[in-house]
Amino acid sequence: MSSRPAAVEALPQPALSIGASARPTSLRRPAAWPLALRMWSRAGWVAWRASAHPVRAMRVLASLRAAARIRDWDTPAGAHAQRSRLPKFVTVRGRHFYALHTPGWPSRAFDDFVRREIDRAALSGPSATTQMAIVAITARCALKCEHCFEWDALNQPEPLSSADLHEVVRRLHARGLGQIFFSGGEPLQRFDDLLSITTMIAADTDAWILTSGVGLTRDRANRLAAAGLTGVAISLDHWDDAAHDRFRGLPGAGAAVTRAAAHAREAGLVVALSLCPTRAFVTASNLERYAMRARDLGASFIQILEPKAVGHYAGQDVALTGEQRRQLEAFCARLNTDPAARHLPSVTYPDWSTRVLGCVGGGDRYLYIDTRGDLHACPFCRTPGRRALDGDLDVSISRLQAAGCPAAGSCAREPAACSPTD
Repeated sequence: MSSRPAAVEALPQPALSIGASARPTSLRRPAAWPLALRMWSRAGWVAWRASAHPVRAMRVLASLRAAARIRDWDTPAGAHAQRSRLPKFVTVRGRHFYALHTPGWPSRAFDDFVRREIDRAALSGPSATTQMAIVAITARCALKCEHCFEWDALNQPEPLSSADLHEVVRRLHARGLGQIFFSGGEPLQRFDDLLSITTMIAADTDAWILTSGVGLTRDRANRLAAAGLTGVAISLDHWDDAAHDRFRGLPGAGAAVTRAAAHAREAGLVVALSLCPTRAFVTASNLERYAMRARDLGASFIQILEPKAVGHYAGQDVALTGEQRRQLEAFCARLNTDPAARHLPSVTYPDWSTRVLGCVGGGDRYLYIDTRGDLHACPFCRTPGRRALDGDLDVSISRLQAAGCPAAGSCAREPAACSPTD
């Protein structure tokens, strides 16, 4: 379906209380069991109400072991087998989150997410079930990151006007996506537009920003939270500030991450960290110290994105070794499953999923829109395509789905070319 369906029933909206009292609260056994039961019961209720074949819907949910496919779709099946049936929960402003790429519950966005998973299962294909979009709203950025995939476009004049940007987001929102991540460049460089587009979609779509943290002041964090922003994914590429500063090409970038995380927590925003692990970084010691730093920053999630030979890395041999990828996989599995890691954030590792399950970009589960408004399979697989402002967006996404991943076949054999966010 190409438009947002009617709500199953009205849901109370969590109060947008701002301040230190809104800091995330992690829920684990035994407190999380009643919450998990309520959430999966809601998923079953949505499926029953939304399906023309309620028995089939219930069978789908049962076959997925209490809506297992409604978990974070970028965690491989192997990790699901290892992890407890009960994930870690983080509670922020009355909503509960267990995966970075799943909308928080209770919310209209969560209900729509469930409905789309039921549609996907019933139709045995992607259909119109795109769940998420990444929208680069600016090429402006004060950093000179070693791995920047937008390097060639960085700090060029903005191709999209404010009206264009609002129309792109309006079209995506009308399609019913559960999550939209705003990236760049540095999205905070277009703060007024960021604030208004967040306000436009926040009632029934989870809005996130992918940020360096530079420019996220206490005032801005509070204003974004009041507008309905769900969370921030802050790039942190080393536990050591000096090493992070060198990687990001800006002195003080690491200190900015610390300040941004504190401001986001105080404003009641979910905090995630995004890590690009280089060959030099991937050691057991560095990963352990990174997990401790993430805990100290109050992060609920860590996202691991492998380096790709695109953008500023184009033509360079930056791919991780097989042993390093296995080390990252073990790190992901440990933090997600080991009871001894219950005090640490959950980890999402899209490249692992791509190798195991295949690419989920290209409009299948997510798509990418660059600073010019062009649709792409993902930030790293660029092919000429339609602009999000041209013609019927549903038709454009269907063509993106039909074309599939530009790196089809290679993702499963090599370090993945497709992964959601940076």
